[in-house]
Amino acid sequence: MTSGLWVLIATSAILVFWVVGAYNRLVRLKNAIGAAFAQLDEQLRRRHDLIVRLMTLVAGPLSQESGALDALTAAGNQAREAAERARATPLLAGPLGALAGAEQMLAASLQRVLALVEHHADLQHDAAVREIGEALLDTRHRIGFARLAYNDHVQAFNDATAQFPTVVLARVFGFFPLEPLVALP
Repeated sequence: MTSGLWVLIATSAILVFWVVGAYNRLVRLKNAIGAAFAQLDEQLRRRHDLIVRLMTLVAGPLSQESGALDALTAAGNQAREAAERARATPLLAGPLGALAGAEQMLAASLQRVLALVEHHADLQHDAAVREIGEALLDTRHRIGFARLAYNDHVQAFNDATAQFPTVVLARVFGFFPLEPLVALP
């Protein structure tokens, strides 16, 4: 064999190893985004469960405030539906944007009910209501940290898909930049 053929074989082997390595890195980064979304989703589910428990405790004492309770129930249902759609496609901007919007509506409705609870004498001193309020606050912080972790993974993926020469490989194999989650209250 000639030295030119050896150079061609070596160059081809290096190129194949680079393509395989770059592709695997993109897959690993994309999978990390899915795992980060699963952590975020777990915290959202926890908040939804806590809201249901809160509603059970305050429905009787706050029955005269049915508008606020109904709004919270409706917002909770919308948030759960949006979460289901986002769970099915956690890498698409549309479902994630809808999830963020639904969660913002849920947070606003929840704040209204919590304000009513705070002004209701019987509920102020209820240990179970206080415990759920503290758990909701803790979960809000956890959601914030999970969103930041998700966005960090999205940023790492987007950086990898934008760097030359990986950008060429990314486009060939259908890896496109993703949108971060703007806000989840």
